[in-house]
Amino acid sequence: MNRNHFRAAIAAAALAVGATVVAAAPAAHAEKLSEKTIKSECKEAGGTYNNTGATSTCVYKDIKGNNYVDYFSGGHYVTTIPL
Repeated sequence: MNRNHFRAAIAAAALAVGATVVAAAPAAHAEKLSEKTIKSECKEAGGTYNNTGATSTCVYKDIKGNNYVDYFSGGHYVTTIPL
């Protein structure tokens, strides 16, 4: 096998491994939640739910008393920010 064929084989193997890793990775976003679900889960956590258009928030305290806000956009979880 000459050098160019060897390099091509190595590159093809690296691409195949990379494609396998990407295909096996979990989805970046979970399924869409209904506003009813977001609101009820927020209430269950002892939080305060708010909805302004496509954005929903839930402000709550963790078991240590630290305040957090969860952000949802169009029913999809976006992030949690400490207050």
